[in-house]
Amino acid sequence: MKILKSWLRSDQAQSLFALMVAGLIWFFYLSIRWTRHVDPETEKLFKAGKPLIVCCWHGRMFVVVGGWHPRPRPGALGFMTSGHRDGRMIGDALRHIGYVVVHGSSRRGGASALREMCRQLDKGMTMMITPDGPKGPRMRIKMGAVKAAQLSGAPMVTLTGSTSPRKVFGTWDRFCLPFPWARGVLHWGPPVYVPRDADAAALERCRLAIEQSMNDLTNEAERILGQDEVPAAGLDEGPHRRARA
Repeated sequence: MKILKSWLRSDQAQSLFALMVAGLIWFFYLSIRWTRHVDPETEKLFKAGKPLIVCCWHGRMFVVVGGWHPRPRPGALGFMTSGHRDGRMIGDALRHIGYVVVHGSSRRGGASALREMCRQLDKGMTMMITPDGPKGPRMRIKMGAVKAAQLSGAPMVTLTGSTSPRKVFGTWDRFCLPFPWARGVLHWGPPVYVPRDADAAALERCRLAIEQSMNDLTNEAERILGQDEVPAAGLDEGPHRRARA
């Protein structure tokens, strides 16, 4: 048992898991019948090639990545993952399918990750972020994405969705794993711009606007598929009592 646990922590095991996750993402893309809804203003930004900060919930990561870009144009799409072992494994999987990966989170390496994300946005790359990760609270925006939008001038855009059938795990993020040959719905919300000179109150309004958009569109995807909604965490739920930067 000790040998198995040691192997599971090894670089070889992490590389194998990363390849498996990359294959799973491709499988989701090819096997699920996707319906995609894009806000008209966001579609204009896509067509113009503008860099965006795409916000998706941690628990919907496989849904949105599997339904969007299994092979993005080289250098066009990045993903910020946490710096712990699981985050690095996910990052390796995303590299296999063509994403640029920035490691860091609001709890580890956050300042350097924010600078690197802004640097990539300035180069014209769209960056995807899970703003409730890596530990929650679930479906509550932390301030990192808002600050990146303020510093870079790139708008925040919601990307969320669901599949049916799917498995919802009892993890902090209520992680959703699609089933093969399911129906899938993806929603891109309207852009939210953060003024460069925004004060604390304005930053909070922007944070709430993108959080509301993400939760409304997540619930809309659930209704379209006839599924129960996965509720956002209460602000007093779990060890993290508020959405922190």
